[in-house]
Amino acid sequence: MKTRLTSCFTRHLSMLSVVMLGSISLVAVAQTVTAPAANQQQAPRVPAPVAIVPPVVELGPVEPGSTNPAKFTLINNGKSPVRVIDATPNCKCTAISDIKGKVIEPGAMLELSASLAAPRIPGPKEAVVFIRFEGGAMMQAKISGDVRFPILCTPPYVDALKEVTSGTVKVRSLDGKPFSITRAGGKDPVFVGFTPGTDAPRAEYEIRWDLTGRTCETMPLWWFVWTDRAECPVLPLRVRDECTGSKADMGRFQRFWIVKESLVVAGSGHNGTATETEIELEHYNPPKKGAIERPDWCDVKAVRSLIPGVEVKFVSKRDVGKDAAMVKVAVTAAQGGAFEGELEIETATGTGRVPFTYFATTW
Repeated sequence: MKTRLTSCFTRHLSMLSVVMLGSISLVAVAQTVTAPAANQQQAPRVPAPVAIVPPVVELGPVEPGSTNPAKFTLINNGKSPVRVIDATPNCKCTAISDIKGKVIEPGAMLELSASLAAPRIPGPKEAVVFIRFEGGAMMQAKISGDVRFPILCTPPYVDALKEVTSGTVKVRSLDGKPFSITRAGGKDPVFVGFTPGTDAPRAEYEIRWDLTGRTCETMPLWWFVWTDRAECPVLPLRVRDECTGSKADMGRFQRFWIVKESLVVAGSGHNGTATETEIELEHYNPPKKGAIERPDWCDVKAVRSLIPGVEVKFVSKRDVGKDAAMVKVAVTAAQGGAFEGELEIETATGTGRVPFTYFATTW
């Protein structure tokens, strides 16, 4: 007698959305859907007779650190009232109006207001609002934008994959105005075809980067280009390397949190005067599908700077649900200048580091 084996399978549908302080970052939301066994009956899910207009708000170019409003209209094209069970953004950078529990009568409309807080890191950004209706139907409203600085790097990253240790990037102003590059990679910039002090400032440069001799322990996550443009003092370029991906920050599994943006651009201020900014901590426990095993994961004990000449102090913390917390810190430089390095955050479950930049002017 032959035996038939019936297998169940699990499909993983991942919906990714991107969204940069003195910088937006990238956020991913994943749904797991388990298919029913062959001998099980599943009631069909009836889609909501609702249209979202527009389905995507295209913001186009947006400034780093800006807040960008968007509006959606939910239209009930059906013959029965539809109740909104929940509306949830996939990113803490997205604020929405409260439409939970609202009923849309047949032929009626419901407005959803949302705003996207752009990070201070250049690149494309997308946010998604998941709207769940009575009966189980789920729909999405999306906001898409492109965070742009007035100065652009091409490529917008340092490509150190496959044992590549050096290369060049081109840096140009989008408005065509001349500017100067003051630092690159923590030292004086190395130009291609340009001699500082002899040649006049340009609107475009080619500069070299070099990561020769860096180990995984010393490989930076970011390579910074500093300019004399007040509205664009620093350009962060992500270092693409085998050591800067999943191998980086292995301590995150034990302390149960990560810093959401992997970079804190603390903006600028006067030396001797504190500048406050917020850092988002996100709960992290993939092995247990996000289960919170340590409720004290975000109890902040201390925040400290690892950059000589810059002090970082813990100010306050506010929880955002159970899986995120905003940590406010005060940054003070003892002298003027451009600073890049790391700060350290200590909570009840462990210590983690995050790169940060700060520019201080003298009085």
